[in-house]
Amino acid sequence: QGKVGFIHNSHANVERYNAYIFRQPYKDPNNHDQFWSSGVLGIYPQVSYYNNLIEGIRGIGQKTQEEEVAGKRSIAQALVARAWCYFNASMIYGPVYKPGTSNSAKTIPYLLGTDINQQLPNLSTTEEVFDKVLKELHEALPYLPARAGWPSRANKATGEAMLAYYHLFTRKYDSVVHYTNLALASVGNASNVIYDYNKFRLADSTPSKRTTTLLLTPQDSYNNAVNSREILFFRGTDKDAGIGGSLSYPSAELIALYDQATDLRFNLFYLNSAGYKTPLGGGYDDGMRISNYRFRKTKMTEGFSWPEVLLMRAEAYARMNEPGLAIADLNTLRQYRFKTGTPPLTAGTQDEVIKWVLEERRRELPMGGYKRFLDLKRFTLDAGKPWSKTQITHTIGGQSYTATIDSKNFIQPISNVVLKFNPNWGIPLDTRPF
Repeated sequence: QGKVGFIHNSHANVERYNAYIFRQPYKDPNNHDQFWSSGVLGIYPQVSYYNNLIEGIRGIGQKTQEEEVAGKRSIAQALVARAWCYFNASMIYGPVYKPGTSNSAKTIPYLLGTDINQQLPNLSTTEEVFDKVLKELHEALPYLPARAGWPSRANKATGEAMLAYYHLFTRKYDSVVHYTNLALASVGNASNVIYDYNKFRLADSTPSKRTTTLLLTPQDSYNNAVNSREILFFRGTDKDAGIGGSLSYPSAELIALYDQATDLRFNLFYLNSAGYKTPLGGGYDDGMRISNYRFRKTKMTEGFSWPEVLLMRAEAYARMNEPGLAIADLNTLRQYRFKTGTPPLTAGTQDEVIKWVLEERRRELPMGGYKRFLDLKRFTLDAGKPWSKTQITHTIGGQSYTATIDSKNFIQPISNVVLKFNPNWGIPLDTRPF
C-alpha cells in the first residue's frame, strides 16, 4: 500500500511515507511547514492573534472597572492558549525534556511582540520555554473564568489541566494531583462530563453486517460537536487517522490493547471496512480491514478532555505509589467505556497499575494526535519499564526501518523558509535531497 499509494501514485503527502520509514528529511525543507506557519492551524499564526490581543488590551489607557475585569479575563485566556502552543512546540521541535538536567537545546523562538518588522528573537532553550510557560500559566490562573463561552477558550479548569499536563513532563506528580483535583472539583460527578458508551449502539450489531453505519444514542445530542460534554479545551485533531482510505490503519499493537469482548470503544468504533484498493502499479487490494471510526462519530480534541484529566490524576497517583487511588480513577472511567457488568480492576503492583493507566490513556486519546508522540518521548525516561520504548520499528514491503526516539528522528526541524530570514540563530540551511 505504501509503495503503490505514495511511490507509484506520487501521493501529494509523501512526507507521511518518509516519516514512516524514517527517511530524512521527512518534509521538503524548502516548503512552508504547516505546523509552524500555515493558516489558522500553524503555531505562529495562532500566537500572533494571542499577542495582538494581549498587547492590545494592555495598551488601552483608561478602562472602567468592568472593562478592567473583562480585559484581565481575555488576557488570561490568551496566555493559556499561547502557553499551550509553545509548550507543545518546544517538545515537537526539540529533544526529550529531562528534569534535573540543563535542557539547553535551542528549540523555538518565544515570540511575544506584534511588530512584524522586528527580527524574530533568538531561539529559547527547552528549559527557558518551560520556565516561561509555567510563569504565564500562573499569571493567568487567577483571572480565568469558571466558564468560557466556547470550549476553544480556556476556563479555570483548562488552566488547571494545563498545569497538570506540564507537571507530567517535569515529573512532579504531587502537582499533577493538585491541579487535576482542582479541575475535577468543578464538575462534580463524572457522569456530568463523560458519556456512557453503554447507551450508544450500532445501527446493526450483527457481526456479518457490522459496518461503518452507526446510530449513537448518547445522553445528549452533542457527542460529535465541539461542545461535547467530554471536551474541556478544544483543539482540532486528525479525524481520518486509522481509516484505510487515508492510507493508515490501527496497528496490531494498538488493537491488541483492547478487550474486544468488553471494551465498547472497540465494539462501536473499530469497524470492518474496505481497505485500500487500486489497479495501478500492478494492482493492489487490502481487502476488508479494521479501521477506526471513533473520530468521525464522536468529537475528540488535541486539547484536554475530561477523561484525560481523570487519567492524568490516575497516572500521578500510580507513580506516587498510591495504587488504590489510581485504580479508583481507572474504574470510574471504565464504567462508562466497558460493558455493564465487566469486573472492575483490583489491586496490582505499582508497575502494573502504571501500565494499566498508560494503556487506558492510549485507548482514550486521539490515535493520530501529537500526545502519543510526546508520551513516547517522556516515557524514554522510564527505561526498562514495559510502557517505555527506546526505539520504534516500522515494517513495509518486508523491510524494517528502526529509529531511536531520543534522537533527531523524533525532532521536527525548522524549515529553510524560516531559517533563511533568521541567520542569527546559527542553524545552517538543510541541503539534503527530498
